[in-house]
Amino acid sequence: MDHGAEIPSWVALLERRDGLIAQLRHEVPAGWPEAVGHFVAELKAEQASLPPGLAMLLLVDLARELDRLASGGTNHGHPERLLAAVEAGVAPTPSTQALCDQFEDAIRDWCRRIEPGSLIPDVQAQRVANYIDQHFAEPITLTSLSRLSGCCSRQLSRAFRASMQKSVRRYLQDARIDHAVALLREGDKVESVVAAVGWRGRKNFFRHFKDRVGKTPAQYRDEWLIPDRARRNHTSERIGFSSVGSAMRQARLAGINREPHCQAAPIAAASDSGMKRRSG
Repeated sequence: MDHGAEIPSWVALLERRDGLIAQLRHEVPAGWPEAVGHFVAELKAEQASLPPGLAMLLLVDLARELDRLASGGTNHGHPERLLAAVEAGVAPTPSTQALCDQFEDAIRDWCRRIEPGSLIPDVQAQRVANYIDQHFAEPITLTSLSRLSGCCSRQLSRAFRASMQKSVRRYLQDARIDHAVALLREGDKVESVVAAVGWRGRKNFFRHFKDRVGKTPAQYRDEWLIPDRARRNHTSERIGFSSVGSAMRQARLAGINREPHCQAAPIAAASDSGMKRRSG
């Protein structure tokens, strides 16, 4: 075997197919068409060099995997299998271009009709985690997440812990603390940070923040900002101001002082105590 020979481009497509299948297992259904679309675009670009039947083989593998990811429900309301939908619309000897176009149409329609309860536990957990990441500042309870996922609270808790290696409640707390850290690094006041991340109870927030970060919120903010303050002091001395405060006052007189980057909007804070059920 000539080890120096160039690997055909279609061999790389096999590897990207395997990578895409792994990605789909950790992606929410709304992201499946886009993720598959990138791969299909590569297939179209390489169609002239593909061995006969390879495009069909790759897309059939993807359809089978997506069918598996949406096979977790016990109800009869889930959509027909994607593989069957693809095969029904394909001509006896389709071109690669026609096959790819049919596959993209089929997956978009199929994903729109997926019932939340039909997803396997891993996909359910990822879907809930994505929702928490986007809505962490809102009131979130295990009951509301159960309605979102289409399964009971106990089933969701078990699936989430198995997939994410932590409980739903802990994941929500960590998401809020992560965003609190980002705001504190910007110099926001602790009180505004507590409200902005949806945490009710300053004392409770302090306790969880210190457990996670190792410092109180005020200590973390002040220690993080010390290098910035030293740099501003150096700049002030260099341009002839005796202090940062005098520099900022001069800037305000000149009308060039910028508005604060962030102003905490009133947000209906979510109660962590509202999540009364612990994960199973």
